[in-house]
Amino acid sequence: MLALPITTERLLLRVPQATDLDPLREFYEDPAALEHVGTQTAWDRESMGRRLQGWADDHQQHGYGMATIELRGNRDVIGLLGLSPGEDGIPELSCMLIRAYWRSGYCREAAAAYLARAQHDPRFSAIRVRMESHNPARAHMERHVFFPHGFACTAEEPFPPSGRLMRYYSWTAPPTR
Repeated sequence: MLALPITTERLLLRVPQATDLDPLREFYEDPAALEHVGTQTAWDRESMGRRLQGWADDHQQHGYGMATIELRGNRDVIGLLGLSPGEDGIPELSCMLIRAYWRSGYCREAAAAYLARAQHDPRFSAIRVRMESHNPARAHMERHVFFPHGFACTAEEPFPPSGRLMRYYSWTAPPTR
């Protein structure tokens, strides 16, 4: 089990709760933020509520899932980061931040802490990230999150459901000593 909470110098990662819905409004109602997570559809309060419940359920069913990111100092909810069960059994890492918190190193810090915990769990011998090739955040995420944490770009190909060009990144847990 990938136990939460996880704390870092500035952040607390915890299981999502229904009370995260209002604080995350600045994310799910922001078209620019949603463009950076690669969605073409607007999220609304109802769909975000279902997502939060699903992510909390993932923790119960799988022992891991997306985590709500809070600032430790004031407990402000700033986004989400974590693993979702992949269709082929390989978990997928995602990060979604409210735009006001972009470029502050929070995604990098949260990913480092989450991956440090995951590398000790035998279920996570591999982790994938999938991102649209034209995503405006791609270069930043590669430079500051993916590559520094050991992800390698493994493919660039059309995503079957949409035909959109996607980049795939893979992470493999370091060998145990």
